[in-house]
Amino acid sequence: MMIKLFKVITAVSTMLISLSACGDDHSTENTTTMTGMCEKLPIQSDGIVRLSRIQVNTEYLEEYMKYATEVGTVSLETEPGVLTMYAVADKENPCNITILETYASQEAYKSHIASEHFRKYKQGTLHMVDSLILDDVTPLNPDNQIINFIRH
Repeated sequence: MMIKLFKVITAVSTMLISLSACGDDHSTENTTTMTGMCEKLPIQSDGIVRLSRIQVNTEYLEEYMKYATEVGTVSLETEPGVLTMYAVADKENPCNITILETYASQEAYKSHIASEHFRKYKQGTLHMVDSLILDDVTPLNPDNQIINFIRH
């Protein structure tokens, strides 16, 4: 169980701590002063802040983490409207995963769920997920922002 937990923590850490370019556009117009960090769209009045609570079947946890890591990384690297994909696993039960997701707008969210990488994740993990709860939330301090990037 400890080895499995270590692998889960490693996979989650890899997904969360990284730095890369957004898509294939490396122009100075599309980057910030942080090398390789793409500029994200500003959050709009219809932006989404969501906590996705996922219960993964223990049998599939390691495989699920591969899908989750890939979709999180690709989404942050290629979608300017995906502002945050910050996933964590419960220390007591690593099969309980929570993802803080933020999208610049409803349009950015619709684009995300229509993307090839999200569809691959959704179809590939459907049989692995025992339950999924999507909680849209309101930040207590809207001036706070999480800078979520991928470091390679």
